Amino acid sequence: MSGSVQNTNKEEDIQLIPLFKMCWALFLANLKWFILSVILCLVLGYLYQARQSRVYQRQAVILFEDNESGSGGGMSRSARNNGLNTLMQLNGISVGDNLKNEMFILTSERLMTRVVDSLGLDVDYTTSAGLHSVALYTDRPFEIAFQQKAENLVRFEAKIQADGTVKLSDFLCYNRSTGKKKIFKEHLSVRPGVMVKTPIGDLAINKTTFFSRFPVGKTIQIHHLPIEMAAKIYQEKIKASAYDKETSLVVLSAQDINTARAEDLLNTVYEAYKHDVVDNKNRVASSTANFIDRRVALIGQELTQVENRLASFKQQNRVIDFQQAAGTVTAQSADARQQALQLETQLSVARYLQEFLQNNSNEHQIIPAINLEKATFNGQIDTYNQLMNERNKNAANSSGQSPLVRDLDKQLAAQRTSILSSVRSYVRSIEMQVNAARSNEKSLMGQVGHAPQAAKEALDIQRQQNLKETLYTYLLNKREEVALQLAINEANVRMVENPLGSSSPVSPRKVVIMFIAFLVGLIIPAVILWVRELFDITISGRQDVEGIVTAPVVGELPRWDSPSEDALITHCAANDPIVEAFRMLRFSLSFVRRTAKVIVVTSTTPHHGKSFISRNLSVVFAMANKRVLLIDADIRKRTLSGDFGRTAGLTSWLVDEDGQTCLEDIVVKDGLTKGVDFLPAGILPPNPAELLMSGRLEELVAIAREQYDFIIFDTTPIFGVADASIVDRVADLTLYVLRVGVQEKAFLPELEKMYQDKKMRNLCLVLNDSDVKSRKTGYGYGYGYGYGYGQYGYGYGYGYTKERKEQKLGRGLLGKLRK
Repeated sequence: MSGSVQNTNKEEDIQLIPLFKMCWALFLANLKWFILSVILCLVLGYLYQARQSRVYQRQAVILFEDNESGSGGGMSRSARNNGLNTLMQLNGISVGDNLKNEMFILTSERLMTRVVDSLGLDVDYTTSAGLHSVALYTDRPFEIAFQQKAENLVRFEAKIQADGTVKLSDFLCYNRSTGKKKIFKEHLSVRPGVMVKTPIGDLAINKTTFFSRFPVGKTIQIHHLPIEMAAKIYQEKIKASAYDKETSLVVLSAQDINTARAEDLLNTVYEAYKHDVVDNKNRVASSTANFIDRRVALIGQELTQVENRLASFKQQNRVIDFQQAAGTVTAQSADARQQALQLETQLSVARYLQEFLQNNSNEHQIIPAINLEKATFNGQIDTYNQLMNERNKNAANSSGQSPLVRDLDKQLAAQRTSILSSVRSYVRSIEMQVNAARSNEKSLMGQVGHAPQAAKEALDIQRQQNLKETLYTYLLNKREEVALQLAINEANVRMVENPLGSSSPVSPRKVVIMFIAFLVGLIIPAVILWVRELFDITISGRQDVEGIVTAPVVGELPRWDSPSEDALITHCAANDPIVEAFRMLRFSLSFVRRTAKVIVVTSTTPHHGKSFISRNLSVVFAMANKRVLLIDADIRKRTLSGDFGRTAGLTSWLVDEDGQTCLEDIVVKDGLTKGVDFLPAGILPPNPAELLMSGRLEELVAIAREQYDFIIFDTTPIFGVADASIVDRVADLTLYVLRVGVQEKAFLPELEKMYQDKKMRNLCLVLNDSDVKSRKTGYGYGYGYGYGYGQYGYGYGYGYTKERKEQKLGRGLLGKLRK
């Protein structure tokens, strides 16, 4: 099994190696186009990155400390994952990581709106620096004060003039609701410090210290954005991420085209977040302070009324001090009265708290944090207030209908009901204790029944006065405690690392852009070549043929730039590539069939170079001191015979059934070159096919065999007419011409069938017009001479007419693409 797998892998490697070689050869053949494409793409990549604004990054690290929650939950991950969140998770309620909640708040639009308004980022100043733009922030030459906030996007240009004025032009207003642009072509010269009317509203230009140093006439683009639009833009530039999973550190980063603005963004976001934390933290204290202030005012009025009543009673009874008269009663009932006073104070505060909880209008308010003695609901109130803060924060950052807010509302309602039930129980318990204390006090008072009635009434008034004073003092102390809490403005968050960053931009990434441009430069010509090959239905080289046809390929002729239509290879140097190619063809023919003397040259259709090969094949045989007879068997078009102007020829021999015509009379001695005799086609007969079927053709071949070493027939294409098939009966070898770029691949299976069925005698193939320089065929002509074929092309073949020239012109353009 392993052996078969290894054999399969080897076979795949063997199949891939030629493919890689072909791709490499194709790359080398089109190297100049690849180089040109890479250079062009690198230039475009450089221009692209040069036009991009340089974006810099700054990062700051913020620590959330482990104490009371900040903006609705800003404490450590381990701490906040306990307690209330654990209880909620046990009840099936999904609770997110509170550090993630704080990261969301840091990058929220609500917080960013404060930052934009604080830094004035709704007005943006940019100018050009080379091919890209830069932001003017701390180095802006002036600041524009708009009379009103922008409702739509406004843009215009400004230039500092030599006389110290500022020229405003190209006003544009984009209406966000309608999506329409309105352009104003007005030009205004504005003096700094003067409020002027413009098409986009009233504005004033205020100089900065950089005004005199800014280049005169340089354009500054000003964008005035609505606050919410600017907040969204800068919100996308701020990112918050956890430093790691084990700490409560948050990395806050900002990307901007100006480093100073990026640092200010981070610092201002941090300060705005701290302010938000403190505001949320003081919300409970503020609610408690308001409650205490209302109660202090009410108790103060009641205390004043009691004091006025006591003064009136003393005045009516003309008594200054009742203490001496009731000294004994006071001494005996001191403990009972003190206990009653404390209990009644607790009862009053508890009833106030009960009234607050029963008021449904306070359902989303913080419950006043009044710690009553021995009250079990004090801890419940603290938990309720924490949950209420978290609910209000989530409602502010999302909506009141979000699933998390609705779940929190349900928990708050349940806890409020529980707290109210506890308060009611506490009130009933205190009422029972108050009743017991009053009963004890009444018993003591009954023992002093002999005391004057006036003294008893005065004692009752004084008791009410003491009660009000005690309650008033208690509330004043609580108000001081709340005021002290409000005075503490520290948040549970601090910046442990100030904004830092590299002086190099993070975008655009020059190396990446240039590398991508380089790859695109390689891909574009590769894709073009691949598409060309995909839609190319003609053969492109020897490999296409040998993959389908098993007939031997005896030659591969390169392109040749011939000086004229009837040029022969005798005009070329002895070591010319085209000459060497024909020599190799001569050798291959001898190797395939050494005894072959009669060769028929044919092709599928015209324009394959059949006549060109017949002519020069005869010449190359003559170079080897062989006697060659070239016969123009294409008696329909007589391509080879056109230059001789003779009437006698092959047809004269075929029609002479009496045998009176002598071969020497119709053959042109050394018609092409020395050693190559030529037999023209003769006069066009009315029945070419029937004439070629005559037995006189065999007689001609038999006589020629005795006089010549090789007899070469230039016949018609094999399809369209039957002439070539008829002539092929006298052949020892059939040379089938396939022209690269002309012969369609779809015909190759049919050619293989012809070879297997032996429809043609000893069929051999020759590739014509092969672009050997591309090495796509996998073969070439070096042969140890130290050279290969260069760029050649020729235009000779069957029926070389105006149509053939046009085809050559069209293929010349395609050839340029191939190279």
